[in-house]
Amino acid sequence: MSLRLTLALLATTCSGCGLVRPVVVTPPQAPGSYSTSVEPSTEPPPPSSAPEGEAPSPRPPKEEGAPSRPAEHVTRDEVWWSAFADPALDTAIQECFANSLVLHDVRDLIYENQLDPNVPQGWWYPLQVGILNPAGLSHVVAIVPPAPATQARYSIATADVGVTYQVDLFGNLAAQRSAGMNFAEQQRQLTEARVQDLAQRITQVWFDILEARALRDLTLRQIDYNKELLRLIQARFEQHLTPRLAVLQQEQLLLNLEAQVPLISARSALLNSELKALLGRVPNPADDIVPLERQLPDLPPPPRLGTPGDLNANTPEMRLQELRVAEVEHRINANRASWLPTIELVGSVGAAKVGPSEPVLHQSVVGVNLTWAFFDGRRFTEHMRLPIQLHRRHVQYQLALNTAIGRVQDAVVQEETGATNLRALRAQVQLGQRLLDEARRLFEQGLSDYLTVLSALTNLVGLERASLQAQRVLLNHRVAVYRSLGGTWSRDVTLNRE
Repeated sequence: MSLRLTLALLATTCSGCGLVRPVVVTPPQAPGSYSTSVEPSTEPPPPSSAPEGEAPSPRPPKEEGAPSRPAEHVTRDEVWWSAFADPALDTAIQECFANSLVLHDVRDLIYENQLDPNVPQGWWYPLQVGILNPAGLSHVVAIVPPAPATQARYSIATADVGVTYQVDLFGNLAAQRSAGMNFAEQQRQLTEARVQDLAQRITQVWFDILEARALRDLTLRQIDYNKELLRLIQARFEQHLTPRLAVLQQEQLLLNLEAQVPLISARSALLNSELKALLGRVPNPADDIVPLERQLPDLPPPPRLGTPGDLNANTPEMRLQELRVAEVEHRINANRASWLPTIELVGSVGAAKVGPSEPVLHQSVVGVNLTWAFFDGRRFTEHMRLPIQLHRRHVQYQLALNTAIGRVQDAVVQEETGATNLRALRAQVQLGQRLLDEARRLFEQGLSDYLTVLSALTNLVGLERASLQAQRVLLNHRVAVYRSLGGTWSRDVTLNRE
């Protein structure tokens, strides 16, 4: 009999080891390269030779299927914002990582999920030590046959200390532990995505503040120029060389520019307040974080895009989807193992006493308990549900990859078109300045009326503002490219636990 039982357990163990399989997640298939061509072309355009100080040329579009350079591995010392070479910006972002209450909240949630009491943790999880069987004092009144029956009365006191330990022979607890820790790692990837989003937003607000300062300086210069022009027109009006209409038109344009200054100052105050909130400080509109000597930087050299397949390892969104697929695989393993026997090692030491005059009876038990549910409706329903959930997770994995690829390509296309637009605007600004100088010269010589000067001046004011805005938008597009490529540097931020 014992031999048969041993053989049965051995056969069950072998079959159980075959049911629990190693979890290996295969990433979805990705194209060999990005498609960032705005217009179809058979050859990449020649590199642009932009003049000094202008926006650099966009990267030439690659042909579909052309080999790509490997993506750069972003480490803690190679964060993407270091490309802008601004120590103050790096200090601000590091302050956010250290003080942001949002990051404190989501970061602590990682370790809270790791200590979920429903997830098997360590060797001590299946161990129970204590008074496992009820201990107590009972008074018993019993009728003892045969007839005539007699009545027996006695008191009995029992107490024992027991130990039970579930042996994870078929990997059920290990699969539950893997699924639980996988869920905690999913929270880590969500936290990494939040960290990278915060770095992106801080950089964008930083550039918005620099744009607001540059726009205010530009507006003040335009006001000074228009005041000078107004004095010229008033002098010509007093000499009866210019109608009063020209004076009124110039005064209206000057008032319009002066009205822009408080609006720009208000926007700058709101941006500084948002920046302080992002850094974990109390919001304050004072402009005391971005150094006063800072200006909008030139666009740094473009990063290596690598291949779309690199996004699986580099972006937290794709790492999250991989973990979500693995989580269901672990739950399938746990469900399979739950259909196999549960084995517990048991032992107890106790004592019993019957009546005050009887001696204390000592007892000890050592053994093995085996329980085996041949059918469980809840587990059967879970068994039917998990494959459907796994299929959905694979679909979401592919969808996330398509979204990540589109995010990179959209950011690159926006950067390329933004760079082209900025070069065109700067060329228009130079031409508009020459046009205004020529119109003013003709006006001062009496060879043209003021309407030509007003038209050229209004056009130049709009072009200068559009050029400044295009420069800031171009920098934000570059930041979006960096964010879409992801990186592994954000993991270090999630490891900082108070």
